[in-house]
This record gives sequence, structure tokens and C-alpha cells, in this order.
Amino acid sequence: MKQLKIAIFCSGGFSTSLIGAKMQKVYDAEKKDVKVDAYDFGMVDEVGDDVDVILLAPQIGWAFDQTKEGHPNTKVILLTMQQFGSMDGQVLVDVLKEKGID
Repeated sequence: MKQLKIAIFCSGGFSTSLIGAKMQKVYDAEKKDVKVDAYDFGMVDEVGDDVDVILLAPQIGWAFDQTKEGHPNTKVILLTMQQFGSMDGQVLVDVLKEKGID
């Protein structure tokens, strides 16, 4: 089975690093072959076509449409302030599961 690659983006990459690490712990505990990495939004064109899922933090929600257009073969999900602000990896993993990404 192919490894699921998730990239999470925000404006600076700091807060996404924290929540990305928490998501990775959830996937590791579930023994899922998933790789979660965090980046600042400036890296989206460099990374976006090499991952299965792009998660956008709410503070860069303005970039949702352009990200979808720029990476039509990658699932792009805009997180809500509540989802992102929870800083809970399980919450974000559950968001992806609800969208059929598991």
C-alpha cells in the first residue's frame, strides 16, 4: 500500500509544525503509513504536486482557490479556525477521515 503524504501549510510554518507533529503521532499510534509535513505557504508550489493532501490553515484561506487550481490532482482542504485552533492532531485526523482520506 502506498504511503499517504499530507502537507499542512500556514503563513509561517511554525504553528503547522506543532499540529503536524501531533497528527503524525496519531497516525503512528494507529500504525498507518502516513507522512505529515508542515511548511510555510511559500513552499506550496514546490511541494503540492508531490503529496496526496494539502491542508491549509485558516489564516491562509484566501489561497484556497488558487491552491486548488495550481494542484488539480491533489486534494486541498481548508481547515476551519475551530479545527486548526484545537491544536489536536486527532481532530484533524478525524476531519480527513470524514472526507474519506484514511
